[in-house]
Amino acid sequence: MKPLLRLLEVSKIYRMGEVEVPALRQASLDVVEGEFLVILGQSGSGKSTLLNLLGGMDRPTSGQVLFGDQDLARANDRTLTLYRRYQIGFVFQFFNLVPTLTALENVEVVVEIARQPMKAQEAMRLVGLEQRGHHFPSQMSGGQQQRVAIARALAGNPRLLLCDEPTGNLDTETSRQILELLQDVNQRLGKTVVMITHNLESARIGHRVAELKDGAITSVRSQVPAAAAGLAL
Repeated sequence: MKPLLRLLEVSKIYRMGEVEVPALRQASLDVVEGEFLVILGQSGSGKSTLLNLLGGMDRPTSGQVLFGDQDLARANDRTLTLYRRYQIGFVFQFFNLVPTLTALENVEVVVEIARQPMKAQEAMRLVGLEQRGHHFPSQMSGGQQQRVAIARALAGNPRLLLCDEPTGNLDTETSRQILELLQDVNQRLGKTVVMITHNLESARIGHRVAELKDGAITSVRSQVPAAAAGLAL
């Protein structure tokens, strides 16, 4: 199957004065359309840097980031903005909801700028919160806020969902529920999902697992996805 997104020999070096800090080293990775890909590694391994490159939020120091025939590594700022707006849905560890907007209004922010969005209420229904749209983030639990964040990501009808430690700020049972939801988004809606995590057990829900250590991809393995409901988190 043709990759949706490709990283080819990508390196990222951060410079602080005269000091160079390598975050990624010659990383190559395909993201296949329709898959659930897990990027696994400990803190400081380069996971977030890799996700930022996939999401068009940063450019590599060297190498290519190919979306179709387009090299995002050499794209201008406007092209990257449109790529993020129309192709990518982001889910963050700390939810990043606007506190002065209701849950439904947080989702509607994306609907208003997307090219072919789904209805905000439909996105809320998909995450099981259709009755909570009038509540503000402060009136919701962490798990509910993350569900709103997932609804917001889905509302733009993206081709790729990028999830940065989506359960890192949640308790065990809520984490399991969020992983179930992401797995359902992949299997039922057919969305391509890339999730970064440091948790070996969470990584079991992916079709493939790419392991990162010290900025290098040390292995990429295929597996039969485990049901999120049965994870021993």
